[in-house]
Amino acid sequence: MEKSCEDIEQMLVDYADGQLSPSDSSEVAKHLARCEHCRRLLAGLQKSLELAGVIWADGLAEIDNIRIPATRKTRRIRWTRYAAIAASILLVVTASVVWRTLVRPEETEITFAEIERKITESASAARLLAAMELLAEYPDAQAIVNQQYRYIVEIYPETTAANEAKLRMQ
Repeated sequence: MEKSCEDIEQMLVDYADGQLSPSDSSEVAKHLARCEHCRRLLAGLQKSLELAGVIWADGLAEIDNIRIPATRKTRRIRWTRYAAIAASILLVVTASVVWRTLVRPEETEITFAEIERKITESASAARLLAAMELLAEYPDAQAIVNQQYRYIVEIYPETTAANEAKLRMQ
């Protein structure tokens, strides 16, 4: 199976040092015979290794004097660009927070406390209605019973007991 340029590039350092097995070495050599890109890469690697060898052999302490030309130029980004980018991000985040604060949708979720309050109100209204049903059996207490039915309707209007009290008042 023929190896790709990426596989060969990974093997070039060992090939240049002569540390590949004979089969891998012959495979790299065959690839190099066909691929100009990998040959140039090997030539650059060999020059780098030769330069490193010269530096090592001569024991040069000052490697600042050695200049290796860069193959591509790097641009320097000034700090003002970073500041402008950071300011832009900060502006967007601030605008988003302000927007969400001003245009907050109404919360329609019912809380646990509201549920508990409704259950308590419903239970109180049902107990009061049950007591009035017992009291309604006595003819002399009819005025008090009607007054309590009105009280249930006014205080607990959203309960089933209030609906029942409305029916009994009629």
